Amino acid sequence: MFTIFAEKEIFENIVIFNEDSPNWFKIFCNHADICLNITDQELDAEIDAETPISIFVNLTGGKRPIALKPFFDSIYDDNSIIKEKPRSAFFLNYDTITTESLQKNYGVIVQSAQNIEDNILKGTYYRDLPKDKIFEDHKNKGWKNLVSIPLPPSNALVITDDFLFADEERGETVGKSNLIQLVDAFLPPTLKIDFHLTVFANDNNKSQEWCEKLTSELQSAISSLRPYSIIFEVVFTKTIHKRRLMLNYINSVCDKGFAVFKVKDNKTVRSKNDFRCDRIFNRIEPHEGDTDFISIESDLIDLKSNYRSIAAYINNRGATQNFRILGNYNNDMSLINRLLNDV
Repeated sequence: MFTIFAEKEIFENIVIFNEDSPNWFKIFCNHADICLNITDQELDAEIDAETPISIFVNLTGGKRPIALKPFFDSIYDDNSIIKEKPRSAFFLNYDTITTESLQKNYGVIVQSAQNIEDNILKGTYYRDLPKDKIFEDHKNKGWKNLVSIPLPPSNALVITDDFLFADEERGETVGKSNLIQLVDAFLPPTLKIDFHLTVFANDNNKSQEWCEKLTSELQSAISSLRPYSIIFEVVFTKTIHKRRLMLNYINSVCDKGFAVFKVKDNKTVRSKNDFRCDRIFNRIEPHEGDTDFISIESDLIDLKSNYRSIAAYINNRGATQNFRILGNYNNDMSLINRLLNDV
Protein backbone atom coordinates (compact mmCIF):
# COMPACT_ATOMS: atom_id res chain seq x y z
CA MET A 1 0.00 0.00 0.00
CA PHE A 2 1.19 3.50 -0.86
CA THR A 3 1.90 5.53 2.29
CA ILE A 4 1.23 9.22 2.79
CA PHE A 5 2.75 11.11 5.71
CA ALA A 6 0.74 14.28 6.26
CA GLU A 7 0.31 17.12 8.66
CA LYS A 8 -3.21 17.02 10.09
CA GLU A 9 -4.22 20.42 8.73
CA ILE A 10 -3.04 19.65 5.19
CA PHE A 11 -4.82 16.30 5.24
CA GLU A 12 -8.04 17.93 6.48
CA ASN A 13 -7.95 20.59 3.77
CA ILE A 14 -7.59 17.98 1.03
CA VAL A 15 -10.49 15.98 2.48
CA ILE A 16 -12.83 18.95 2.92
CA PHE A 17 -11.85 20.90 -0.20
CA ASN A 18 -11.32 17.81 -2.32
CA GLU A 19 -12.37 19.57 -5.54
CA ASP A 20 -9.08 21.50 -5.32
CA SER A 21 -6.97 18.31 -5.19
CA PRO A 22 -9.19 15.57 -6.65
CA ASN A 23 -6.38 13.19 -7.54
CA TRP A 24 -4.77 13.30 -4.12
CA PHE A 25 -8.21 12.88 -2.53
CA LYS A 26 -8.83 9.71 -4.57
CA ILE A 27 -5.39 8.39 -3.65
CA PHE A 28 -6.10 9.14 0.02
CA CYS A 29 -9.42 7.29 -0.08
CA ASN A 30 -8.63 4.30 -2.28
CA HIS A 31 -4.91 3.68 -2.58
CA ALA A 32 -2.99 4.81 0.51
CA ASP A 33 -2.34 4.37 4.18
CA ILE A 34 -2.50 7.79 5.84
CA CYS A 35 -0.06 8.63 8.65
CA LEU A 36 -0.71 11.85 10.56
CA ASN A 37 1.38 14.03 12.84
CA ILE A 38 -0.84 13.45 15.88
CA THR A 39 -0.93 11.14 18.90
CA ASP A 40 -3.20 8.12 19.35
CA GLN A 41 -5.22 10.04 21.93
CA GLU A 42 -5.70 12.96 19.55
CA LEU A 43 -6.75 10.59 16.77
CA ASP A 44 -9.35 8.91 18.98
CA ALA A 45 -10.78 12.29 19.94
CA GLU A 46 -10.98 13.36 16.29
CA ILE A 47 -12.81 10.19 15.28
CA ASP A 48 -15.29 10.46 18.16
CA ALA A 49 -16.23 14.02 17.16
CA GLU A 50 -17.60 15.37 13.87
CA THR A 51 -14.30 16.37 12.26
CA PRO A 52 -12.66 16.05 8.83
CA ILE A 53 -10.90 12.92 10.08
CA SER A 54 -14.17 11.29 11.15
CA ILE A 55 -15.70 12.29 7.79
CA PHE A 56 -12.78 10.58 6.03
CA VAL A 57 -13.22 7.43 8.14
CA ASN A 58 -16.91 7.28 7.25
CA LEU A 59 -16.27 7.96 3.56
CA THR A 60 -13.76 5.11 3.35
CA GLY A 61 -15.81 2.53 5.20
CA GLY A 62 -13.89 2.74 8.45
CA LYS A 63 -10.29 3.24 7.26
CA ARG A 64 -8.50 4.96 10.15
CA PRO A 65 -5.44 7.13 9.67
CA ILE A 66 -2.37 6.10 11.65
CA ALA A 67 -1.13 8.37 14.45
CA LEU A 68 2.63 8.71 14.00
CA LYS A 69 3.79 11.83 15.81
CA PRO A 70 7.23 10.47 16.88
CA PHE A 71 8.15 9.78 13.25
CA PHE A 72 7.21 13.32 12.23
CA ASP A 73 9.32 14.67 15.09
CA SER A 74 12.22 12.68 13.65
CA ILE A 75 11.62 14.11 10.17
CA TYR A 76 11.76 17.69 11.41
CA ASP A 77 14.93 16.88 13.38
CA ASP A 78 16.59 15.21 10.39
CA ASN A 79 15.02 15.68 6.96
CA SER A 80 17.20 12.97 5.40
CA ILE A 81 15.00 10.30 7.04
CA ILE A 82 12.50 10.72 4.22
CA LYS A 83 14.88 9.08 1.75
CA GLU A 84 14.19 5.69 3.33
CA LYS A 85 10.49 5.93 2.41
CA PRO A 86 11.13 5.95 -1.34
CA ARG A 87 7.62 4.98 -2.47
CA SER A 88 5.78 7.39 -0.15
CA ALA A 89 4.73 11.05 -0.23
CA PHE A 90 5.06 13.73 2.44
CA PHE A 91 2.86 16.75 3.20
CA LEU A 92 4.89 18.84 5.64
CA ASN A 93 4.79 22.21 7.38
CA TYR A 94 7.34 23.88 5.14
CA ASP A 95 7.06 26.58 2.51
CA THR A 96 7.13 25.69 -1.18
CA ILE A 97 10.79 26.62 -1.64
CA THR A 98 11.78 24.24 1.17
CA THR A 99 9.63 21.33 -0.04
CA GLU A 100 10.97 21.69 -3.58
CA SER A 101 14.49 21.65 -2.17
CA LEU A 102 13.73 18.50 -0.14
CA GLN A 103 12.39 16.77 -3.26
CA LYS A 104 15.55 17.59 -5.19
CA ASN A 105 17.85 16.66 -2.32
CA TYR A 106 16.28 13.34 -1.32
CA GLY A 107 14.37 12.13 -4.37
CA VAL A 108 10.93 11.71 -2.77
CA ILE A 109 7.71 13.69 -3.13
CA VAL A 110 7.34 16.46 -0.55
CA GLN A 111 4.38 18.84 -0.75
CA SER A 112 3.64 22.12 0.96
CA ALA A 113 0.19 23.43 1.89
CA GLN A 114 1.07 26.49 -0.20
CA ASN A 115 1.43 24.53 -3.44
CA ILE A 116 -0.01 21.02 -3.80
CA GLU A 117 0.81 19.42 -7.17
CA ASP A 118 -2.31 17.41 -7.86
CA ASN A 119 -1.00 15.75 -11.03
CA ILE A 120 2.45 14.74 -9.82
CA LEU A 121 1.51 11.03 -9.72
CA LYS A 122 -0.59 11.03 -12.89
CA GLY A 123 0.57 10.93 -16.49
CA THR A 124 1.45 8.47 -19.23
CA TYR A 125 3.88 8.52 -22.13
CA TYR A 126 3.95 6.08 -25.05
CA ARG A 127 6.15 5.81 -28.15
CA ASP A 128 6.03 3.34 -30.99
CA LEU A 129 9.57 2.36 -32.02
CA PRO A 130 9.60 1.30 -35.69
CA LYS A 131 12.71 -0.43 -37.00
CA ASP A 132 15.36 2.03 -38.21
CA LYS A 133 13.60 5.10 -36.79
CA ILE A 134 16.16 7.67 -35.65
CA PHE A 135 15.71 9.49 -32.35
CA GLU A 136 17.79 12.65 -32.46
CA ASP A 137 17.47 16.41 -32.28
CA HIS A 138 19.91 19.28 -31.91
CA LYS A 139 20.34 18.49 -28.22
CA ASN A 140 19.89 14.75 -27.52
CA LYS A 141 19.82 11.40 -29.23
CA GLY A 142 18.77 7.84 -28.44
CA TRP A 143 17.32 7.28 -24.99
CA LYS A 144 17.76 10.89 -23.86
CA ASN A 145 15.77 12.02 -26.89
CA LEU A 146 13.12 9.33 -26.38
CA VAL A 147 12.65 10.14 -22.68
CA SER A 148 12.44 13.91 -23.13
CA ILE A 149 9.61 14.26 -20.61
CA PRO A 150 9.29 15.77 -17.12
CA LEU A 151 9.96 13.19 -14.41
CA PRO A 152 8.97 13.05 -10.72
CA PRO A 153 11.71 12.93 -8.06
CA SER A 154 13.62 9.68 -7.56
CA ASN A 155 16.46 8.16 -5.55
CA ALA A 156 16.44 4.54 -6.73
CA LEU A 157 15.96 2.51 -9.89
CA VAL A 158 15.44 -1.19 -10.63
CA ILE A 159 15.65 -2.60 -14.16
CA THR A 160 14.76 -6.16 -15.10
CA ASP A 161 15.41 -7.43 -18.64
CA ASP A 162 16.34 -11.07 -19.16
CA PHE A 163 17.98 -10.47 -22.56
CA LEU A 164 19.54 -7.07 -21.94
CA PHE A 165 23.07 -8.39 -22.52
CA ALA A 166 22.19 -11.14 -25.01
CA ASP A 167 23.02 -9.47 -28.34
CA GLU A 168 26.22 -8.13 -29.83
CA GLU A 169 26.96 -5.75 -32.70
CA ARG A 170 30.45 -5.13 -34.02
CA GLY A 171 31.83 -7.15 -31.12
CA GLU A 172 30.11 -4.95 -28.52
CA THR A 173 27.30 -5.86 -26.15
CA VAL A 174 24.25 -3.92 -27.34
CA GLY A 175 22.76 -3.67 -23.86
CA LYS A 176 25.86 -1.99 -22.48
CA SER A 177 25.59 1.26 -24.43
CA ASN A 178 21.80 1.20 -24.16
CA LEU A 179 21.89 0.79 -20.38
CA ILE A 180 24.25 3.74 -19.95
CA GLN A 181 22.02 5.94 -22.12
CA LEU A 182 18.85 4.68 -20.44
CA VAL A 183 20.12 5.40 -16.95
CA ASP A 184 21.34 8.83 -18.04
CA ALA A 185 17.85 9.63 -19.32
CA PHE A 186 16.19 8.81 -15.99
CA LEU A 187 18.72 9.94 -13.36
CA PRO A 188 17.74 13.13 -11.51
CA PRO A 189 20.07 16.07 -12.23
CA THR A 190 20.97 16.58 -8.57
CA LEU A 191 20.76 14.69 -5.27
CA LYS A 192 22.15 15.25 -1.79
CA ILE A 193 22.35 11.47 -1.21
CA ASP A 194 23.54 8.45 -3.16
CA PHE A 195 21.35 6.93 -5.87
CA HIS A 196 20.64 3.18 -5.90
CA LEU A 197 20.61 1.27 -9.20
CA THR A 198 20.05 -2.48 -9.51
CA VAL A 199 19.85 -4.40 -12.80
CA PHE A 200 18.53 -7.96 -13.13
CA ALA A 201 19.61 -9.74 -16.33
CA ASN A 202 20.65 -13.13 -17.69
CA ASP A 203 24.39 -13.72 -18.09
CA ASN A 204 23.75 -15.74 -21.29
CA ASN A 205 26.26 -18.46 -20.39
CA LYS A 206 29.11 -15.97 -20.16
CA SER A 207 32.09 -16.48 -17.87
CA GLN A 208 32.66 -14.83 -14.50
CA GLU A 209 35.44 -12.78 -16.10
CA TRP A 210 33.08 -11.52 -18.82
CA CYS A 211 30.45 -10.54 -16.24
CA GLU A 212 33.02 -8.77 -14.07
CA LYS A 213 34.45 -6.84 -17.03
CA LEU A 214 31.00 -5.75 -18.21
CA THR A 215 29.97 -4.67 -14.71
CA SER A 216 33.19 -2.74 -14.18
CA GLU A 217 32.79 -0.88 -17.49
CA LEU A 218 29.16 -0.08 -16.75
CA GLN A 219 30.01 1.05 -13.24
CA SER A 220 32.72 3.38 -14.48
CA ALA A 221 30.50 4.91 -17.18
CA ILE A 222 27.41 5.29 -15.00
CA SER A 223 29.27 6.78 -12.03
CA SER A 224 30.48 9.60 -14.28
CA LEU A 225 26.97 10.60 -15.37
CA ARG A 226 26.18 12.69 -12.28
CA PRO A 227 28.09 14.51 -9.51
CA TYR A 228 26.46 12.41 -6.76
CA SER A 229 27.35 8.82 -5.85
CA ILE A 230 25.55 6.01 -7.72
CA ILE A 231 25.47 2.61 -5.98
CA PHE A 232 25.32 0.13 -8.87
CA GLU A 233 24.62 -3.62 -8.75
CA VAL A 234 24.08 -6.20 -11.47
CA VAL A 235 22.24 -9.39 -10.52
CA PHE A 236 22.94 -12.04 -13.13
CA THR A 237 19.99 -14.41 -13.02
CA LYS A 238 17.19 -15.89 -15.07
CA THR A 239 14.33 -13.43 -14.65
CA ILE A 240 10.81 -14.22 -15.83
CA HIS A 241 9.52 -10.69 -15.32
CA LYS A 242 8.48 -8.20 -17.95
CA ARG A 243 11.19 -5.98 -19.36
CA ARG A 244 10.51 -3.30 -16.80
CA LEU A 245 12.10 -0.16 -15.39
CA MET A 246 10.91 0.93 -11.94
CA LEU A 247 11.62 4.24 -10.25
CA ASN A 248 10.08 5.61 -7.07
CA TYR A 249 6.99 6.88 -8.89
CA ILE A 250 7.46 5.55 -12.44
CA ASN A 251 6.62 2.23 -14.11
CA SER A 252 8.15 1.81 -17.56
CA VAL A 253 7.90 -1.16 -19.92
CA CYS A 254 9.70 -1.90 -23.18
CA ASP A 255 7.96 -4.69 -25.09
CA LYS A 256 11.10 -6.27 -26.57
CA GLY A 257 13.60 -5.05 -24.03
CA PHE A 258 15.70 -1.99 -23.37
CA ALA A 259 18.50 -2.77 -25.86
CA VAL A 260 16.65 -0.51 -28.29
CA PHE A 261 19.31 1.40 -30.22
CA LYS A 262 22.09 0.24 -32.52
CA VAL A 263 25.62 0.32 -31.15
CA LYS A 264 27.00 2.13 -34.21
CA ASP A 265 25.21 5.40 -33.48
CA ASN A 266 23.10 4.94 -30.31
CA LYS A 267 20.11 6.58 -32.02
CA THR A 268 18.71 4.13 -34.61
CA VAL A 269 16.08 1.61 -33.48
CA ARG A 270 17.35 -1.97 -33.96
CA SER A 271 13.99 -3.74 -34.36
CA LYS A 272 10.31 -2.93 -33.93
CA ASN A 273 9.54 -2.22 -30.30
CA ASP A 274 7.46 0.07 -28.13
CA PHE A 275 8.03 2.02 -24.94
CA ARG A 276 5.58 3.05 -22.23
CA CYS A 277 6.24 5.17 -19.16
CA ASP A 278 3.46 5.64 -16.58
CA ARG A 279 3.35 7.44 -13.26
CA ILE A 280 2.20 5.15 -10.48
CA PHE A 281 -1.32 6.56 -10.15
CA ASN A 282 -2.05 7.36 -13.76
CA ARG A 283 -5.01 5.04 -13.23
CA ILE A 284 -6.84 5.76 -9.96
CA GLU A 285 -10.48 5.10 -10.78
CA PRO A 286 -11.85 1.66 -9.77
CA HIS A 287 -13.05 0.93 -13.33
CA GLU A 288 -9.52 1.48 -14.71
CA GLY A 289 -8.13 -1.69 -13.11
CA ASP A 290 -4.87 -2.06 -11.20
CA THR A 291 -2.65 0.93 -10.52
CA ASP A 292 0.95 0.97 -11.68
CA PHE A 293 1.91 1.17 -8.01
CA ILE A 294 0.37 -2.28 -7.42
CA SER A 295 2.00 -3.65 -10.57
CA ILE A 296 5.44 -2.41 -9.51
CA GLU A 297 5.02 -3.66 -5.95
CA SER A 298 4.28 -7.19 -7.14
CA ASP A 299 7.45 -7.30 -9.25
CA LEU A 300 9.60 -5.71 -6.55
CA ILE A 301 8.49 -8.36 -4.05
CA ASP A 302 9.40 -11.13 -6.51
CA LEU A 303 12.75 -9.54 -7.36
CA LYS A 304 13.58 -9.07 -3.68
CA SER A 305 12.93 -12.77 -3.08
CA ASN A 306 15.02 -13.63 -6.15
CA TYR A 307 17.89 -11.44 -4.94
CA ARG A 308 17.90 -13.09 -1.52
CA SER A 309 17.83 -16.59 -3.00
CA ILE A 310 20.81 -15.78 -5.21
CA ALA A 311 22.67 -14.19 -2.29
CA ALA A 312 22.06 -17.28 -0.14
CA TYR A 313 23.27 -19.53 -2.96
CA ILE A 314 26.45 -17.47 -3.41
CA ASN A 315 27.16 -17.39 0.33
CA ASN A 316 26.80 -21.18 0.52
CA ARG A 317 28.26 -22.38 -2.77
CA GLY A 318 29.90 -19.44 -4.48
CA ALA A 319 28.99 -17.60 -7.67
CA THR A 320 28.18 -19.54 -10.81
CA GLN A 321 26.18 -19.15 -14.02
CA ASN A 322 23.09 -16.98 -13.42
CA PHE A 323 23.90 -16.85 -9.71
CA ARG A 324 26.06 -13.72 -9.58
CA ILE A 325 25.81 -10.35 -7.84
CA LEU A 326 28.43 -7.83 -8.95
CA GLY A 327 29.12 -4.13 -8.48
CA ASN A 328 28.70 -2.15 -5.25
CA TYR A 329 27.13 -5.00 -3.28
CA ASN A 330 27.41 -5.51 0.49
CA ASN A 331 29.94 -8.11 1.61
CA ASP A 332 27.16 -10.19 3.17
CA MET A 333 25.07 -9.84 0.00
CA SER A 334 22.34 -8.01 1.91
CA LEU A 335 20.06 -5.72 -0.06
CA ILE A 336 21.09 -2.14 -0.74
CA ASN A 337 18.47 -0.82 -3.16
CA ARG A 338 15.86 1.33 -1.42
CA LEU A 339 13.00 0.22 -3.64
CA LEU A 340 13.67 -3.46 -2.97
CA ASN A 341 14.05 -2.79 0.75
CA ASP A 342 10.72 -0.95 0.84
CA VAL A 343 8.55 -3.98 0.01
